[in-house]
Amino acid sequence: MDGYTTKMLIAGGVLLGLLFLVVIWKFFFGFLKHVLIILILGGSFVGFYWYRMHSSPAKNPAIGKHAYMTESGKYLGVVEAEGEDTRRGPVWNIRFPGGHPRMFAKSRVTLKDKRDIASEPTPELTEIPTPTITPKPSKPGPEKKSNSKKE
Repeated sequence: MDGYTTKMLIAGGVLLGLLFLVVIWKFFFGFLKHVLIILILGGSFVGFYWYRMHSSPAKNPAIGKHAYMTESGKYLGVVEAEGEDTRRGPVWNIRFPGGHPRMFAKSRVTLKDKRDIASEPTPELTEIPTPTITPKPSKPGPEKKSNSKKE
């Protein structure tokens, strides 16, 4: 085959392919249009759902910090959450070591990244009386008579 024949065969194949596409487009345009719309809408819904379910809300950076009472410096525990209270206003939910969470007003709490044991007030040692064993003093009163018979 010479170059001219090859070019004619290629051009004929391209024309047949275009004719085939036009025929398919004419017959299946309504069907393809709906498939394309469904794919676009489905993809956007799946993308929105994925974004909402897998994007975590911004975590409060104060959660997990150590809380101290502002007035006394007493260690309160670890911050678990924040909230609103009708009496106290904005509050922290703080879990005591080994205890249940309690609410403290944000204005009364100081937060620190690490537990600073050196800054915590140490309890003052007081003299505790040592218990001693002493006999009870006897009470003065009537003497008990014995019921033993003398023979």
